[in-house]
Amino acid sequence: MSAAPAIVLLPCDALGLDELSAALLRTGHSVLVLPPGEEPSELGDFAVSVVLFDPKRHGPEYRRASSPGIARARWVGIVDPGDTAQLNAAMATGARACIETPLDVEQARIRILEELAAAALENEADPGKDRLNAVRGQLQEMRERFLLQNRTLQESLDVFYLDIARMMTIVDNILDGIIFTDPEGKITLLNPIAEELLGIQAMVAIGKSCAELEGSGELLDAIRREQEFARVQADGASHRLVELHHQRLDLLYLALRTTAVTDYKGSYAGTLTVIKDVSAEVKSDQMRNQYLSVVSHELRTPLTGIKTFATLLAKGVLGGMPDKAQEAVDTIREQSLRLEHEIDKLICLGTIESGGFALDLVELGLRDLLEGILNPFEQIARDSDLAIQLELPREDLLVRADPENLRRALQAMIENAIKFTPSGGQVRIHVREREEDLEIHVVDDGPGIDPRYHRRIFETFFQVEDPLTRHHGGAGLGLSLAEGVALAHEGSMHLCSAVGEGADFWIRLPRVVPVQIGEPMMRGSVDEKTVATE
Repeated sequence: MSAAPAIVLLPCDALGLDELSAALLRTGHSVLVLPPGEEPSELGDFAVSVVLFDPKRHGPEYRRASSPGIARARWVGIVDPGDTAQLNAAMATGARACIETPLDVEQARIRILEELAAAALENEADPGKDRLNAVRGQLQEMRERFLLQNRTLQESLDVFYLDIARMMTIVDNILDGIIFTDPEGKITLLNPIAEELLGIQAMVAIGKSCAELEGSGELLDAIRREQEFARVQADGASHRLVELHHQRLDLLYLALRTTAVTDYKGSYAGTLTVIKDVSAEVKSDQMRNQYLSVVSHELRTPLTGIKTFATLLAKGVLGGMPDKAQEAVDTIREQSLRLEHEIDKLICLGTIESGGFALDLVELGLRDLLEGILNPFEQIARDSDLAIQLELPREDLLVRADPENLRRALQAMIENAIKFTPSGGQVRIHVREREEDLEIHVVDDGPGIDPRYHRRIFETFFQVEDPLTRHHGGAGLGLSLAEGVALAHEGSMHLCSAVGEGADFWIRLPRVVPVQIGEPMMRGSVDEKTVATE
C-alpha cells in the first residue's frame, strides 16, 4: 500500500456504501474499503483522517487492536434509525458522529467532509497531536488498569467479608466459650457460650478487661490469670481446670485453654481463651473411680474369707482330704490370689486417677529393688517354658521412689511380657543410664503391637485383642497402672514395638547422682541373672 488513505471504510452491510465511496473519489479524496478478513493493523502507522464503521462488528476492542493511524482517526458510526443499542455501541467505540441507514449519499458525503475538516483543523491547531494522543492512550491504559484493580479489590473484599461472616457463624455456634482480647487485655470478641458462662453480655464486655467486669468472679479471675501466664510463656499457651459454682447451672468443671495470638509480623496481638465445659467427663470419672473403689473394697471382704479358708484347707489345718480335693483347693487358693492381685490393681488405679495417690519416697538402689522382683514369676516361667533374663547394674544406681509402688509397676510390666511371650521365648529386664534419668526396660519376644494402638495401650481396660475372643487373660489394668506410677514419680512410660517384632516397654525415672569421692565408678557393666526352665 503506497499512499495513506484519507478515509477508510470498514466492512459494513449498509445500503449505499459503494455509492458513497464513489462520490468521495469523484471529489478527489482517497478512499480505502477494507475487505472482510483483512486486519486494520496491517495499515501500519498511516495518518488516516476518518473511519466509517459498523458498531455491531467493530467495538472498542477492535479499535484498540487497530494500527495507531486507524485508532487515532475520527470514527463515524453507521447505525440503524432509532436503534439505541447501536448508538450506545458506537459511542463506546469512540464515534465522533453517526450516519443513519439507508445512506443518503449526499448527506453522508457532507458529514464526512465535515469530519475531514475537523481533523485538518485539529492537526493545524495542535502540532503536538501525536504526543497528546500518546498521553491519552497512556491515560486510557491507566484507567483500564485502575478499573481492573478496583474489580480485583472488590472481589477480594467480598471474599474477606464472606470469610468474616463464616468465622463469626462458627464462633457463635461452637459449643465452647470463645474470648479474644487485644494486647492491652481488652475484650474484643465474646461468643454466646462465653456470655452464658460469664453471665455478661458481649455488648457490655467489649472494650473492657476481665478486671473491669462484674459477673462470674471466679471464672473471670481465672481467665485473667491464664491470660497473663500465656503472655509470658515460651510456647504462649496455658491450661487450667476450674471448678465453678454457677448461679444457674449448678457446679461446673471448666477446662480453660489460653493461647497468645501473634500478628503477621510475629508481634503479640492479644490472647484467645477457649472455655470447654468438661463437667460430664469429670463427674463421670469421679463416679467411675468411686464405683471401682467401692466394688474393689466390697470384693476384697469376701475374698479374704475365701483365701483364708482355702489356705487352711491346703495346709491340712482342717484335716486331710483326697488328692483331687487337694488339687481343687490349691486351684481355689491360686485363683483367689490372682483375683486379689487384680483388685489391688483396681484400688491403686482408682487412687491414682482420683488424685489421692500418695508416695512414700526414699532414695532407692535399683539393684536391691530388681534382685527380688522375679520371685513371683519363677514358677510361671518354668511352667510356660520361658527364660527371664535380668541384667543388674554393677553399680548401685539410685532413684528417689516409692519402693512398693515402683515394684508393683515393674511386676505389672513383667506380667504383661510373660503373658504375650510364646513358649520357648525370652523376657529380658535391663537398665539403661542417661544423663539425668534411668530407664528400666522390659523386652519380650511376643507378637508385637501395631503402631496404631501405641497411644491407647496405656488406657485403663484397653486391650488390643477382642475381649470376647482374646487368647490371653487380664483386664487391661497392668500397663495403665505402670504408667500412673511412673507419672506419679515425675517420670514417664514408653513403648517401642511393631507387629511380629516383640515389644519393649520402659519406665523413665529421674536419677539421684551421689557425691563421688575418689575414682569415678565404671558405667555400663552389668551382672546377669537368668531364670530358665530345666
